Amino acid sequence: MLYCVSHKPLPLPDVPGLQLMQVGGGPDFSPVRDNSGEHIAARNAGYSEATAFYQVWKNRPSEFVGFCHYRRFLLTDSLSTRLAGQLHEPCLPDGTPLENYASGRRVAPGSFFNALQDRPDYVAQLQSQLGDADVLLPRSNPLPPGGFMAQYAGSHPLWPFFNLLSLMSKEDNRLAADAVAFFTRARHAYWNNLMLMRGELFDQYCQFLFHWLFELEQKTSQPQHPYQKRVFAFLSERLLNFWIHREGLSVAECDWCMTEDIGMTDEPHQRRVSASTP
Repeated sequence: MLYCVSHKPLPLPDVPGLQLMQVGGGPDFSPVRDNSGEHIAARNAGYSEATAFYQVWKNRPSEFVGFCHYRRFLLTDSLSTRLAGQLHEPCLPDGTPLENYASGRRVAPGSFFNALQDRPDYVAQLQSQLGDADVLLPRSNPLPPGGFMAQYAGSHPLWPFFNLLSLMSKEDNRLAADAVAFFTRARHAYWNNLMLMRGELFDQYCQFLFHWLFELEQKTSQPQHPYQKRVFAFLSERLLNFWIHREGLSVAECDWCMTEDIGMTDEPHQRRVSASTP
């Protein structure tokens, strides 16, 4: 099952294996929510899509488990071909190019959903593109010198990241040493918590992820800034990368897109202008 995580109603086409999942409270707009069964829905402000991960992990075993978001979607090869002329590089409203780790190519929501409606085998194709690899992820992006730590410092307060590494060192110093080396030396990253993997691997990932997020939550205060308080979601992206490295997993990559213009976001660090812009 591929879950599309959303905090607002979405005209998601009825595609086999694709399920809209509501997070963040409010009136029901989906029969599947993060606040049923065993859940951590009350933590959504800090965990974002990770509350959906937890609900699925605890309540919805499946042969394949994957996630996309209300504005970020994995693209099959056939969808990439179908939308080729409608996918545009991210830019500001005035057309200034943006260079950003989280920016997929833009496509009009109507164009994407219409194309998706015509692809009843969308999820099956993603599973096929996973092939013999362990995890299907959106194409990686280069990291600056200093790796994840340098990138994180340019976007968020660093102290929660340091607290996480400190907690790792108290439990397993070799794990912490590996984490420090990885987070400072990695050259590429997979972002946005878009993924597809087999159910047994997803179970292993969630055991790793929530162990460290819950430990961190007990030992650190949450930033009060409305954007930065999503610290556990931000760190979950980094932990996914580290878990893949640590377990020696194989990755298949695919294209992805955004149905909202990143230039209109209220997240300042995602407005970075391309260095090639005169």
